Amino acid sequence: MVYVSFYFRRLKINNILIEFECDDFVIINKPHGVLSHPTNTSTELTISDFLKEKYKLSGVGDDGREGIVHRLDRVTTGLMVCPIKDESYILFKRMFHDRDIKKNYKALVEGNLPSKTGEIELPLKRSSKNRKKREVNKDGKKAITKYSTILQKDTLSLIDIELITGRNHQIRAHFEYLGNPVMNDVLYGAKKNSSLESDVICLQSYRLNFSFKGKNYDFNIEEPEYFTSVINM
Repeated sequence: MVYVSFYFRRLKINNILIEFECDDFVIINKPHGVLSHPTNTSTELTISDFLKEKYKLSGVGDDGREGIVHRLDRVTTGLMVCPIKDESYILFKRMFHDRDIKKNYKALVEGNLPSKTGEIELPLKRSSKNRKKREVNKDGKKAITKYSTILQKDTLSLIDIELITGRNHQIRAHFEYLGNPVMNDVLYGAKKNSSLESDVICLQSYRLNFSFKGKNYDFNIEEPEYFTSVINM
C-alpha cells in the first residue's frame, strides 16, 4: 500500500481552494459563508455549482448536488472530498456509510470542558423548538464525537475533534449540550464575537484520511488566521 500525505499548494478559483485533484476526486478547502450545495431558498454559487462548471459534471451524485458526497455547513470551513466520476461517487458514498473515512476538526469553544479528553455519545434529532437546529434527544439517531484539548485559556478552549458518526450539526449540538458552544455560533447558544463575521464560526474540517483504490491519502491544512486572532484577543 502506498502512503501519500498532501500539504499542497493552493489554487484559488472564485474564493474556493483546490488542495488536490486527480481523475477520480478533488479535495476542496471550502471557505466560510459558502453553501455545499444549492437550497430551495438560495440562488448563490455553491461548491456543487463550482464543481459542475469546472469538471463538467453530469450524473455524478444526486440531481442538484453533483460532486457532493458529504457536506459542511455554510458557517464551517475546511476540507471536503468531492468525487468527479460516477464510479468514485459510488465508492465514496459507501465509504462514508461504512465510516471508512476519518474526519478531524478543530474548534474554538467557549469556556473549559469538564475533561481534557472525552467521548460524547448522545443521540440527536431535529429540534422541536427551532427547525434549523439539532438537539440531544433520546429519540434521536446515534451520534458519537471524540475530542481532545489542544489549548486551554480562561474563556476558551482549542480542541481537536474526531467524528465517529456524521450527523447534521453534530459537533455544534453536542458542544452546546455540554455548555461549551463553538465560538460565534449564536444559533447554538454562543455569544456573538465582534471580531468575527456573522457567517463564520470557529469550526474547521482540517483533516481527511482514507484509502482509495489501494492508496492511503492523508490531507491536512493549517487552522485559519481568525482562530489565532480570537485566541490572542
